[in-house]
Amino acid sequence: MKNLTAILCAVFALCGCVTKDLNVENRQKIKTLTILPASFSKQQFKYTSMDQAWGAGLGAGAGAAVGMGSDASKVATSAMAGAGLVVGAKIADGGALSPRQAVLLNLKRNQIDPGQLFKQQLEARITTEKLFKVIPEGLTADAHMEFVVSEWGFALKNYSSELYPTLGVVATMKRGNETVWRNFETITAFSEGNSLAYTPQQYATNPEILRGAMQHAFELLIQKLIIDLKK
Repeated sequence: MKNLTAILCAVFALCGCVTKDLNVENRQKIKTLTILPASFSKQQFKYTSMDQAWGAGLGAGAGAAVGMGSDASKVATSAMAGAGLVVGAKIADGGALSPRQAVLLNLKRNQIDPGQLFKQQLEARITTEKLFKVIPEGLTADAHMEFVVSEWGFALKNYSSELYPTLGVVATMKRGNETVWRNFETITAFSEGNSLAYTPQQYATNPEILRGAMQHAFELLIQKLIIDLKK
């Protein structure tokens, strides 16, 4: 359950990073801000269903696997089959897609870009809150914000057959090469407000459900970042 936060803390430790509030001087100097796209890599995509939890040897304690970084491509597709889904797409070696691969394929086929969704939602929220004037990439701004997505995906809660979106992001604001603000936030299956959960079948076959669940998690995490920015 605490795996996602632990990963972020490890990333910070390795980088020698600490959280940093935006001080009064920089807050007065920074009026315009550019938001850089966040990279949601396939390598950081985590998918944990009940079958993965049991497969990891957790037995009756499967609920402890929430947020676990399990690579579903190495796990049998029984989770999807248990949801009553027959995946028609095939991978190069002729085998059926794993649940993890099916979700990623749904994103690709429907041109759902998590990095752009996150960027657009954050830009809209910063504009609404009137924290800074958002400037498009390529134009000169007083500062820019960049991100490291340590983990994103879907995880079970206790013994649920439905999966909840999860997300971990390190956000940094810089003036030139100077870091003026930094923080990290996570959304786990147990996070307050993380109430949109669907079956593996729905995530693999319904693009609007997939998009909506991710956008909801993004909004929850962005709310945390906005609070951090106001400190």
